[in-house]
Amino acid sequence: MSSKPEQQLKVGDWWYLPEQDKLVKVDAFGEVTATADLDNLCQKAMNYFIVNAGRLITRDEILADVWGVRDVSDGRISRVIRVLRVALGDDSREPRYIETIPKRGFRFIAPVAEVASIVTLPDSLIEPEPADNGATPEPQPVIVKTGSKRVGRWYHWVAMISMLGCGLLYLVWQQFYVQEQNVAGVPFKRFQPVTSLKGLEVHAAMSPDGNYLAFNHIDAQSQQQIILKNLESSELKVLVDDTANLSNVAWRPDGKAMAYIKLTRGHSCELRLLTLSSDLKKVASDEVLTKCSNNSLVGRLSWSPDGASIVFPNNPENSPNTVLMLYPVFGGKVEQLTTPPPTSVGDFAARFAKKGNQLVFLRDVGGGSGQIWLLDLDKRTTEMLIQLENNYPGNVDWYDHDTKIIYPATPNSISTIDIKTKKVETLFQTDNDALEVSVSTQNRILATVGQFRLVTFMKLNNQLTNPKPTKELIFESSRSERMIQIGLRDDLPSAVLSNRSGLFQFWFHYPDGRQVQVSDFKNWIMLREMVFSPDGKRLLASVGNEIWIFAVGEKPLLLSNQGQTVRGPSWSHDGRFVYFSSAVQGRWQISKTDTKNLSQSVVALDLDYYQESPNGEYQVVRRSLDAGYELHLRANGEVIELPIDSKGVLLPHFVLREKALYYSTILDNNQLEIRRFDLASRQLTAVDQGSINSTRRFSVSLDEQYIYLPSTTIGNLDIAEMH
Repeated sequence: MSSKPEQQLKVGDWWYLPEQDKLVKVDAFGEVTATADLDNLCQKAMNYFIVNAGRLITRDEILADVWGVRDVSDGRISRVIRVLRVALGDDSREPRYIETIPKRGFRFIAPVAEVASIVTLPDSLIEPEPADNGATPEPQPVIVKTGSKRVGRWYHWVAMISMLGCGLLYLVWQQFYVQEQNVAGVPFKRFQPVTSLKGLEVHAAMSPDGNYLAFNHIDAQSQQQIILKNLESSELKVLVDDTANLSNVAWRPDGKAMAYIKLTRGHSCELRLLTLSSDLKKVASDEVLTKCSNNSLVGRLSWSPDGASIVFPNNPENSPNTVLMLYPVFGGKVEQLTTPPPTSVGDFAARFAKKGNQLVFLRDVGGGSGQIWLLDLDKRTTEMLIQLENNYPGNVDWYDHDTKIIYPATPNSISTIDIKTKKVETLFQTDNDALEVSVSTQNRILATVGQFRLVTFMKLNNQLTNPKPTKELIFESSRSERMIQIGLRDDLPSAVLSNRSGLFQFWFHYPDGRQVQVSDFKNWIMLREMVFSPDGKRLLASVGNEIWIFAVGEKPLLLSNQGQTVRGPSWSHDGRFVYFSSAVQGRWQISKTDTKNLSQSVVALDLDYYQESPNGEYQVVRRSLDAGYELHLRANGEVIELPIDSKGVLLPHFVLREKALYYSTILDNNQLEIRRFDLASRQLTAVDQGSINSTRRFSVSLDEQYIYLPSTTIGNLDIAEMH
């Protein structure tokens, strides 16, 4: 049967109130100005559209889930759709709410957002329940609570918004105010290592009594372990040793067991319970609690203080992103807690407050930055605390008796935000790169510090086009260098992101040894991707939620508009335009910017990826509706369906050349495979480079003779404690 939303939502221009099962409009003064006049059947249909927003809904689904039968005529379905459109003020020719997909069904396209604001209807819209003495309850005013206004750390004031305007939607909740962080007088503190193994030690979890530390260890061969360290004796005990991906452990409140996720990509995903012996020296049992999606990303778990629930991330089947799930330990149905917008990778790193009535978690914004959110478990309402500019912390936690949230603000500073006042303060500065931070029951601050990986680039012959063996090391990163984009030809520069001068900047490395800085950032940045122009002289970079162009001797050029959420920039074949995905009302669309006059226009509303070949003869695009990839030929207008598996939250990396396109895919064993689609033969072939353990950012020479393959060497990360 049809579903009903369980919490207050912002649906386009309307509010949905679950207590009254109504859609209402509220003006800027908090007054209800309209109520959608729907009968019971139409309201059920409306609810079904809301909980399935963004998804194609067939007529058969509507019949089965709303009517509960399958023998209702299409005319009755059309009547309900017509009633809904009239009530919502929608137009079938230019829909803002219900879109008709010819011969397939319908899709609810209006943004649907969880809101922290609370609307209470006056008694005129509530069916009163008599009090014990038979008296009618006092009428309640309409109250809309909005988050406090804030200002970005390095940014100017942004315009204030009305209480019920678009500030309640996900994609414009950028109008907040972060108290400027005054680092003068902020203490400097050092992290002292608690672990010191070779490889990566991550995801620290201190036992409730403070005597043991559980953590994940990844060695140079990518073998993963869950290790328990006795903090008094320093004894190490390997609890789990596997080639699968393992999430962090979450201690059960009694300190006798742990929960963790084991993910074998493409095969299985399990939330598991690891029970220890009474002396905590060996594993008594390791059992499956529940299954999760094979496309999930492993992330932090959290166990409720009463031991009754576990919150874990999951990527449900047919879902575009990761959500937070609540697993009832003592029996019951697994519950989905959050619904991130389609433009978000999802929600991660949830942590219970000590009282167990709230969760703090991280929400991705278009893959470029993070937001810190609160979830009230009693009311099932959410509130965004802060939008982090150019920052994507690995974890957040509760601090100062659950009155604040602690997080890494920059690689060298730890900050807190007060959950009531929204005031941000720098807690301390450090000389370590703190990738994630957590707080133990004893208020000990732990972090993961060090360097995650080193990158090398190898020049290899493309075995499909060049049989002459070639294996040449052309780049090896130093401790200050993080990412590189190989030049298009041997006589052109490569681009490197380096913090040799303090903050991260872009440098051009020329074949003759010259190195030129082309950017001048004044604060920390988070680079997502970069690509050279067709002539190889200008660099296009996606930095946080901004798109920039850098060139030697030219002032850096910002292409995206303030407040835009963007991703996936690419050049037109002539270098005049830049294409990118832009989030509008919770959906991706393709836009382009003219680099000559910076004018911006919409290219396609039904696509979320677009790249043009260097010669302009074809484009590769991805449909928003079903994540299917197409190749569009310019000469004859032919559209070719590409056999690319697009499940999960990570997009393939594409390299387009004149005769073929190349893309990366992750195999079940987590290794990278590069595939080539030949435009003439329409054949798909794997580029056999042996066993590839690499990042996704490979490159191909313009003549397709060589492949530039990045290979990662695991760096050194330790668990450390702040002193």
